Amino acid sequence: MKLGDVLKKERENKGLSIEETAAGLGISAEDYTQIEAGESQAEEWGPKLALIAIELETPTSRLLAESGRSEDTKQGQAGSLIKGHRERKGKTLEEMAKALEIEVADYETVEAGESPIEKYGPLFLGFAEQIEQPVFNLFYPCGLPFQELDDYP
Repeated sequence: MKLGDVLKKERENKGLSIEETAAGLGISAEDYTQIEAGESQAEEWGPKLALIAIELETPTSRLLAESGRSEDTKQGQAGSLIKGHRERKGKTLEEMAKALEIEVADYETVEAGESPIEKYGPLFLGFAEQIEQPVFNLFYPCGLPFQELDDYP
């Protein structure tokens, strides 16, 4: 499965249209359709966000906004929140990069607030609020990484 498949299934299960969902996220229906089709960087950065949450033992929503609510997300904020949680957990940049299977320099863009997490993280959080589920469940439906699933109930 792709992350877009998970989003589509959850949106449909909740009875939401593409237009309603996109409007609730503050993006165009076209942009949302690309995400749902698996044609965006959300496919790569959603799982990376989940791995960061696992590595830092922190709820995904708290990596995106101090309150954990999408209305409180701000551009560039995820990076500083992630950095703060990493420092409190005593993790190094190298440990985080290794967990994400990326170069340290690429991980540094995350903490600098310059990665696609800044764009997609708030969208994931807003979507999760629309379907009334924890954001982490988008990446681990049924407790497994979505990439390992063919389908789920």
